Amino acid sequence: MPPLLYDIARVLLLLTGPAAFVCLLNAGIALRREGGTVFWVGGGFSKWMLWAVIFLGLEPTLTWFQFFGVPVFFPPGFAIGTPWLAGFQQDVSNFVMSFVVARIAPVAAAYFVVRAVLDTASGAGPLPSILSAIFLLAISSTHALLDAWTPTGNRFSVALGLESMWTYLASRIMPIAAGLAICGAIVQFAFNRPGYLRLAMCAGGFLTVSALWILINRMM
Repeated sequence: MPPLLYDIARVLLLLTGPAAFVCLLNAGIALRREGGTVFWVGGGFSKWMLWAVIFLGLEPTLTWFQFFGVPVFFPPGFAIGTPWLAGFQQDVSNFVMSFVVARIAPVAAAYFVVRAVLDTASGAGPLPSILSAIFLLAISSTHALLDAWTPTGNRFSVALGLESMWTYLASRIMPIAAGLAICGAIVQFAFNRPGYLRLAMCAGGFLTVSALWILINRMM
């Protein structure tokens, strides 16, 4: 094959990491648009998180063609021989890291903090905007987690990434959400406001989400 085609393939594979960063930024914005503490299944947040996993697991997923008997010739190594393509890849990566991740994400998080203050002033809760701001400030760590969950050389990388995301949600995020729900129930009860029973029941559901999933699997 012509070396230029190999270099184009190298550029596209090397740009999957920056593309995942852009997806995570859009996911953080979509999270606040969908409520902050909740998200729609099939909505913007879940869509952008799925695309982040797909981009990070794209290269090992291509081995499915080899599994089906279709020869796939991966470029040897990741050194780009064409100078202008190498410069293009480096410029795009630097733009995403220096501008999108280092500047745009913190600024968007700062605006969400302002939105939290405005929500409190209008009588709504500040938690949705604060959670969205925290997500935006942690997109580098989230990117590293997703990258570790999509192992190289495994054609099931996308599925493994989604499974690991579910395990992390059930084992890490749900207990934290249960603790926040208990705190909210205590505050609601202390100020004699309705809704504390609902929050207490939500805390129980958060803590038993894995057991509920196992129960549903056994029922099927």
